Amino acid sequence: MVLILLLSTANAAPPLSGAIFTTDYLGQIVNGNTKYLSKCGVTGVWLDGGPGPNAPITAAGLPDGDYYFQVTDPSGKKLLSTDPVEDRCVTVSGGIIVDNSCSVNPHVTNPSADAGGGIVVELCPYIDTPNHGGVYKAWVTPVGDGTVAGGGFVGDTMLVDNPCGNGCFHGFIPARSKTDNYKTEDVALFCIAVHKDIVRKGANEPGVGWKISITDGLNATNQYFTDADGNMEVCGLVDGFYTVEEELQAGYTVIATSVDGTPVAPSTSVQIQLKNGQVRKDDTATVVFQNEQCGSSCPK
Repeated sequence: MVLILLLSTANAAPPLSGAIFTTDYLGQIVNGNTKYLSKCGVTGVWLDGGPGPNAPITAAGLPDGDYYFQVTDPSGKKLLSTDPVEDRCVTVSGGIIVDNSCSVNPHVTNPSADAGGGIVVELCPYIDTPNHGGVYKAWVTPVGDGTVAGGGFVGDTMLVDNPCGNGCFHGFIPARSKTDNYKTEDVALFCIAVHKDIVRKGANEPGVGWKISITDGLNATNQYFTDADGNMEVCGLVDGFYTVEEELQAGYTVIATSVDGTPVAPSTSVQIQLKNGQVRKDDTATVVFQNEQCGSSCPK
């Protein structure tokens, strides 16, 4: 059975575009995971923004504005950041992090090797994760107007931790945040791989630059893009349910969808479960979306 996750946006701010990434202090790697030798310093973990690898030049990163960030365990329940929220602020312009002067006591920054310049921001200070696999979760959320309806941070920025009720983690609402899991040890986690196949005039070719969204069990969504071979992969994922969705472009229709080689009902969205003990190559779940170019004859 294929489960399609529908996210309610009633009385809520529009979902964020783009994604965030963890990187090294030079901004040269994306989601390095086991390449991080420590939490802090030049061998530690730094925050980066932007549309990410394989994104077309028209793809936007995070919308321009100020954002707060935090580090938690993978479940989001345990806050690991140790300084007040007001010290964890960055400014995004042109889809990349350009400044952190919105912070009262700013974190360390370094120039990024990303195209377009910008900076990376050190995530430290934060304490060790209680997760046995050495996994952490980085978050960003808009500063906004401090209200739930405004889609920004909910709480008192002078506090380190902010109780904010069910479905909210230390002042961060997952549906209005971007997250990225990372690890500082060599432990087994999961990957989701997507292949995009296009049928055009009876011939198959890779779907290049198609937007793929992945929503985790906390309802946080990040967008990625397929490469020149029609592939996309994101790793460092913990066990749980994930919704994988393609953005269907005008003039195309879905003709086939599969998960780990097994056909499912054709759909732009599938929900999969990552868990130990499943038969998967290298703990990677693979989703294939096949679309056919139909032009003006596409189903209404």
